[in-house]
Amino acid sequence: MMRSLFAAICMVLFVTDVQAAGVADLRAAQAAAEKGTGDEAIQLFTQALAAGDLSADDQLIARKGRGREYSAKSLIADAFNRLDDGKRLRDNAIADFSAVLAAKPEDVAILTERGQAYHMNQQFDPAVADFSAALKLKASPPTLLQRATSLRAKGAYDQAIADCTAALASDIKDANLDVWDIYNERGYAEFLAARYDAAAADFDKALELGASSRADDVLWMPYQIAWLHLADARAGHDDSKKLDGLAGKVNLKQWPGTLIAYFLGQIKLEEVSAASNHGAMGRGRECSLSLFVGEDALARGNREQARQPMLRAREVCNIHTLQYLVAGTELDRMKN
Repeated sequence: MMRSLFAAICMVLFVTDVQAAGVADLRAAQAAAEKGTGDEAIQLFTQALAAGDLSADDQLIARKGRGREYSAKSLIADAFNRLDDGKRLRDNAIADFSAVLAAKPEDVAILTERGQAYHMNQQFDPAVADFSAALKLKASPPTLLQRATSLRAKGAYDQAIADCTAALASDIKDANLDVWDIYNERGYAEFLAARYDAAAADFDKALELGASSRADDVLWMPYQIAWLHLADARAGHDDSKKLDGLAGKVNLKQWPGTLIAYFLGQIKLEEVSAASNHGAMGRGRECSLSLFVGEDALARGNREQARQPMLRAREVCNIHTLQYLVAGTELDRMKN
């Protein structure tokens, strides 16, 4: 009798220890995530789930946490051009988010996060579906812009423009958005749709609204002026006077201000960008330069001269960038 009672007590203590271990792993995983140690967090979330004894709510917490860590790691992989690793990590994140949504289909945050993961994996239709589901549950200007980005990437320009217009009509004061950024996003969709006059109007508005808040950003103003110039040029307008006036707002001797000097005919192409010893920075600079030189050639009606820089943009631009998307769209149009 005593032996049976002792065995029963031991079994209870063993089960309690296992349960405690599962919860302890979950708490440790959350702490690791807070500290930014993603690999450790993923391992601990996985251990907690493998224990098999977490409550239903704790299982969802673990899935959410691990999915977010997978997503964060995928961005690091992308930054180092490890695209296969990035996709694999996002597939893991999507699996975790899907498990959460199977239990709580109205979790707006997870719908949005899964939509972002789908978008980064170039799966634009399911991304749009997730953003649409989230918007049905809660109106949100940032989610409208995220859906617009996915729609733009899949070539649904009218819908993307409509989402940006809806975002502009929304109350964004608590949405952590800048109005000028929405105008830019709509401008990019209009540019891709070959509606260059509309794109120029939006880029011009963004420049007007964002100039003061981005005055200390040495990159923003030159790039903004470059997009505005290219939209005007592709629309067939002579913007030389306007471009000359805007040139006074940037340093024409330093990249990317040298782009504006090139557009004005003040320097040659080989003078636009000095070589960079920084891998990612150098590739980003070459990416933008290749695209803008190609667009400049198209504006001058020289498709053959545009082809090589567009091809180069597709080689050096990160696949998640606007430049990569625009270059691909232009190359497709050149085939026709």
